[in-house]
Amino acid sequence: MITKITTVDELKQIFIEILLNKTDKISDISNDSVLNGIAYGCAKLAQRLMVNEAVIEGHLFPDTAYGQYLDEIAKLNGISDRFTEFGSSTYVRVEGEEGTTYSKATTTFTSTSGITFIPDEDFTIDENGYGYISVHSLQTGSTTNVDALTINTVSPVPNGHTSCTNEYRATGGMDNEDDDTFRQRIKESVNQLARNTISYLEQIFMKINKKVLKINKGGIDSDGNFNLTVVPINGQNFTDEEFNEILSKSEQFLPLDELLKNDSGFSLKLNNVDWHPIDIDFRVDIDSSYDKDVVRNNMQVSISKLFDYRSWEQGEKIEWNNILYAAKNIDGVRYIPDAYFSPSADVNIDKYQLPRVRGFIIRDLDGNIIFDNKNVLSSFNYPNDSDNNFSSSVIQDI
Repeated sequence: MITKITTVDELKQIFIEILLNKTDKISDISNDSVLNGIAYGCAKLAQRLMVNEAVIEGHLFPDTAYGQYLDEIAKLNGISDRFTEFGSSTYVRVEGEEGTTYSKATTTFTSTSGITFIPDEDFTIDENGYGYISVHSLQTGSTTNVDALTINTVSPVPNGHTSCTNEYRATGGMDNEDDDTFRQRIKESVNQLARNTISYLEQIFMKINKKVLKINKGGIDSDGNFNLTVVPINGQNFTDEEFNEILSKSEQFLPLDELLKNDSGFSLKLNNVDWHPIDIDFRVDIDSSYDKDVVRNNMQVSISKLFDYRSWEQGEKIEWNNILYAAKNIDGVRYIPDAYFSPSADVNIDKYQLPRVRGFIIRDLDGNIIFDNKNVLSSFNYPNDSDNNFSSSVIQDI
């Protein structure tokens, strides 16, 4: 605390010292004298004033506050209450036959540490043979933030299921907020607004719709609308209803230019990603002891991870040799001749587009097709980076 509490004896000595310095009528003060009683009374009163001052400081300065006093400071500064226990969430990649269904009512996934996760919605595997299921933990606390590749058990096992795992660590789980963590959040509350406009809107959109991964600038159209491209976590396009919900709920946080409306609604226009399809065709020698479907799935996942949209800069290009290396570096692959590999040159991506694997044809060394996904866009998953402090304080009203 700023105010240091002084003992009564020390305060009494200060009083007597000042008194003796101001008069020569007194030469000594005995313990049982009237002046000693007056000095003691003044010292006791001064100490009580110090205590009351320290209590007031505890209501004003987080560095000296604790317990309920920290709660009061948070209320005075418009900061959200202490965080209670939260569970974590992540995406689980499932592999299996086309049509394999995972019901949110009955399906559970379990990590090696015993944390149980349940799907957010029903999911069915498509032609790709794999997909990503959004899950959240039944338990709460920081222990639910399990490491990557640890969620590998599903119950009951659906017909057609092959395997499951989480490519990324589960995040969002936290314990009840203690004084030290709460104090730090209070002190950093002002810095939560120190972010650029796009980053600011990203956090708002993520709070409204958990599918939001990133926002890219989309220029200004012929009607004068500001265009933003909303990149999804899992490649599923947003519906008009979802975009309308995002705009209406974020209205109070939009800058003035985006808030102004025209005849067609907001001057801010949200768009789905304009995907630049990447068609891949190559020959490969696969070890006969490996399951070809597993090798193919691992290839698609590895190649999709080359296009990490969280760090993708508009106007970048795809280097074909990176795709070739990603396909080669899979267990079970003996050899991939680059002479038959397509694309055989770097692929330039337009400024307002993002790359995504579409055609994926695997052939044996003689050119016979082993697998053809018939131009179905591949699945992917990139976790978003949600700021819990920002979403729970600045945009807590959403």
